[in-house]
Amino acid sequence: MRKIYIAGAFLLAAAFTSCSKSFLEKSPTDGVVLSESITDDVSMYAAVNGMYNDLLSYRVYGRSIPVRGDLMSDNAFMATSNSGRYLNWNKYQIISTDSYVEEVWLYCYAAIKDANNIINATITDDTNTKQLRGEAYAIRALMHFELVRNFAAPYAADTSAAGVPIVLQYDQFAKPARNSIGQVYTQILKDLNKADSLISYKLGNTMTFSTGTTRQLNTSEVSKYAIYALMARVYQFMGDWNNAKTQALKVVSSSSFSLASSTAYSDYWATLTTRTDGLETLFEIAADDNANNGSNSISGIYLTSALGGSYGDVLVNPAVYNLFSTTDARRSLMKTASRTGQSNTTYFSLKYSSYNADYKVIRYSDVLLILAEAYYNGSDITNANLYLNKVAQQRDPSAKAYANSGTQVLEDIINERRKELAFEGNRFYDLYRLQRTFTKPISETAADSIVVKPSTTNLLFPIPKAETDINTNMSQNTGY
Repeated sequence: MRKIYIAGAFLLAAAFTSCSKSFLEKSPTDGVVLSESITDDVSMYAAVNGMYNDLLSYRVYGRSIPVRGDLMSDNAFMATSNSGRYLNWNKYQIISTDSYVEEVWLYCYAAIKDANNIINATITDDTNTKQLRGEAYAIRALMHFELVRNFAAPYAADTSAAGVPIVLQYDQFAKPARNSIGQVYTQILKDLNKADSLISYKLGNTMTFSTGTTRQLNTSEVSKYAIYALMARVYQFMGDWNNAKTQALKVVSSSSFSLASSTAYSDYWATLTTRTDGLETLFEIAADDNANNGSNSISGIYLTSALGGSYGDVLVNPAVYNLFSTTDARRSLMKTASRTGQSNTTYFSLKYSSYNADYKVIRYSDVLLILAEAYYNGSDITNANLYLNKVAQQRDPSAKAYANSGTQVLEDIINERRKELAFEGNRFYDLYRLQRTFTKPISETAADSIVVKPSTTNLLFPIPKAETDINTNMSQNTGY
């Protein structure tokens, strides 16, 4: 598939894996305006499926974005003997021609293109098409969020600094400049609020299409409370704690979601199907036996073949394993094994144990920890500790309750986030939004590490050179 840059034909025409819908692989340059190909709820549903499939790509949530979240943090490092993937990310030596960075840029905008085709479809809305259009608004918001937190500075640093281009419609000849960080976040929230106004179905509800076919909303599709969870996360990154609390409480107060017990925690992660029961997951990217990334999946890079994976390049920092007590259920998801051709053992994460494992975008425990952080920043230490302990003691019933005060409460929350969300692609982004300096291991040798400071070149991906070469309006990040 040829690559189409924003400034050239504006967006990648298709970014699908093997289960793409055939008509969705046609781009406007093929003579079809896809929004006009959507004529009813059934064709819109097919378009929505294609949009979700974009997110499964290993260039988006299928591998690259989650990998950055742990590999470029203090959680992980690259095996000395490796397959050659993400080596520059591991050592913070990224350049503007990095192919993995380029793919994140291209494929996030490809998903935005497909969301726009659904949003801009001119058919008259009914309950079904409102729901589907709302899901497209949510995904457009989510992809702009991923772009701005990967290619732009943290919101707290400078909202007037360069963000990423906001793309709301297809324009083959556009050469967009970067909108400010503040403008991008404003658009993200606008889209999420629009999604909230359109989406009426909750997890487990059934839609009946005009052809009589049905769809039971599961965790691989955006439901009402997934919107609130995503909004809580966006407000968390903005440091808008009142609104983060408001959105998180909508999820909690619904009583629709629960945490897995300590005895069922491993089983939760071993379940490879989407859910409708409200256990843990609010939104995830579905994979199955037919639609998956194979050896390019998260499990391929996180697990050695001895554990059901493949090359297993990204290894767990032993310091992460040592964070867990022997009675903590989360410890069971880290195992030691030998990599192919090596006699020494190392730690691997078992959260993604198969090529067809779904990627969790946001879980209920994350919402509870966002709520704890929001209460802390609102000087309500009692509730901060309350929600922190809901997660910590559910995972380890033997754990002593957190009961600290002052700034230690924030450290407890960030530490618990590190434990709870390890190898789900969150740690780097927490360090990013908090603008913290940290020490990152880069190999199995304990002394082989680098100190990462919150500078532009450390926190931000470069805008791909292929983009800046063709678009004279596109500015580059400092240091690249």
